[in-house]
Amino acid sequence: MFALGLHYLSGYAAATEHSDRNRAEWPPHPARIFMALAAGYFETEPTSEDSTAFLEWEEEANALRWLENLPSPALHFTEGSRRSVLDVYVPPNDMTVSKKTVIPAFRSNRQPRTFPKVHLADPNVYLIWQDDQAPETYFAALERLCRKVIRVGHSSSMVQMWIPQPEQVPEPTVVPNSNNHRAPSTCRLRVAGRGTLEYLKSQYNAEASNAFFSAVDAIQSAKGKQKKTLVAEFEQNLGVPYKRNLNPPPSLRPTISTTTDYVPVDENVEIEPATTVFSEQLLILTKEEGPNLGLEATWQLSTALRGAIEKHCHPTPEWISGHKPDGKPSESPHLALFPLAFVGQDYADGHIMGMALALPRCMESREQGRALSRLLYSPDGENAEVTLTLGKLGVWTLKLEERVSPPRTLRNDLIAGGPTGSTTWASVTPMVLDRHPKKDPRTQRAEWFEEVTNIIVSSCKRIGLPKPEKIDLDTTSWHKGAPRSKPGSNGFPLMPARPGGSNRSQIHVWLQFSVPVIGPVLLGSGRYRGYGLCKPMPDIEVQAKKPNHRNQKSTS
Repeated sequence: MFALGLHYLSGYAAATEHSDRNRAEWPPHPARIFMALAAGYFETEPTSEDSTAFLEWEEEANALRWLENLPSPALHFTEGSRRSVLDVYVPPNDMTVSKKTVIPAFRSNRQPRTFPKVHLADPNVYLIWQDDQAPETYFAALERLCRKVIRVGHSSSMVQMWIPQPEQVPEPTVVPNSNNHRAPSTCRLRVAGRGTLEYLKSQYNAEASNAFFSAVDAIQSAKGKQKKTLVAEFEQNLGVPYKRNLNPPPSLRPTISTTTDYVPVDENVEIEPATTVFSEQLLILTKEEGPNLGLEATWQLSTALRGAIEKHCHPTPEWISGHKPDGKPSESPHLALFPLAFVGQDYADGHIMGMALALPRCMESREQGRALSRLLYSPDGENAEVTLTLGKLGVWTLKLEERVSPPRTLRNDLIAGGPTGSTTWASVTPMVLDRHPKKDPRTQRAEWFEEVTNIIVSSCKRIGLPKPEKIDLDTTSWHKGAPRSKPGSNGFPLMPARPGGSNRSQIHVWLQFSVPVIGPVLLGSGRYRGYGLCKPMPDIEVQAKKPNHRNQKSTS
């Protein structure tokens, strides 16, 4: 066991709820406590001349990286009583006003502020990792980091942190909603994950700030020609004219949006794995002949295969065509086609080895066999070759996969997650969003992320899945060998738009569910043509992005 202890010295906690500025956060989110440790690390950077202190500082960075890769911790805490929240009018730290109004008591532009607090019956909180233990190489560094933490949340929320002995750690109050159990979540808490420290470092902007103050000190100490030279270098590097009251580069407020659902320890109940609207019993066609094609040819292959199916199936039923007899789109799940490519393994290059047919779970097997038999079997009952004409890409022939031990890429159980399912899935082909996001990711990153995750949640519910416990987005897939979500070099082409319509956004997704999921998992508006195909990943709590481009380059 490994745990971190937290004692609120004043008997109350003052921190603002992430989603409600008028509500106090309680219990403290694990991500907030990690940020407090990181702040202690950033604010105590030693000079490079002090080699011993600098080595210890580097050890603290490695300890934080170890900590951010642990699973979400359990928590022990007691409920507190929330104080009434009132508006308090305070003078802001606005140094652009005239010198006469610099003194706070004489400022007239006071602004409303709130300071939500929770009074604590027990001021102790514990973060508990049941199956983990701090390596000896990190233990001393973690103890130093704990001593550096003086507050969690508002500056008035003074704390003491330490590493308790295992026998001193009480039983957890809440635990992460486990893979095999589920109860209604009592709270959803923000947690750290892989890459959090580097993200906080970029937001803290320490390098730019240190360079600014070093340059200012050098200018103020110089005279004559040397001072003019330093001022010119300063203005060239920062792009602003030098003046005495120039503000340093800002530190940006970090936003950690990775969350975990928590439940009381005595409310875990057994549940069955979740399933999608598609049957896990896939029809797999293996490539017999034809040119090597990558995942970028997904649209052409799925379109040609759908055409071959409809050619051998007259009249074409609604569960295959996806359209009602009057031509209107079907409201029921229908046949989905997707590629089976070599991804997620060492030396994976994304080349397609076959195609899969995902049948609607609600269809009877007799009806499915009657509709597809003329495509898959010859009149004498032998496996028939399926020929796909792909235009400039050439011609493919496919055959029903019936080998006892097919390659991993063509194994039904590995595609669908096996009989027990998987809690963690990531896209092989990018998901096409069902609607256009209104927020701009360049200027409204947090709002855009929230909007897109809501779209993904709706897509999961549309195919029968529960709301994911965690969601992450990227232009790069988590599976080695899969192309990027954007068109271009080593990228995935946009899904063709309908006549008169515009192309929709597409993104790679990483999903973790609180219950095991049996696939196949196909998300978004392109799910019936191979877009939004997800494959299982190892069940891990942190979002462990590995180098996964064909050029072995990761873009976290």
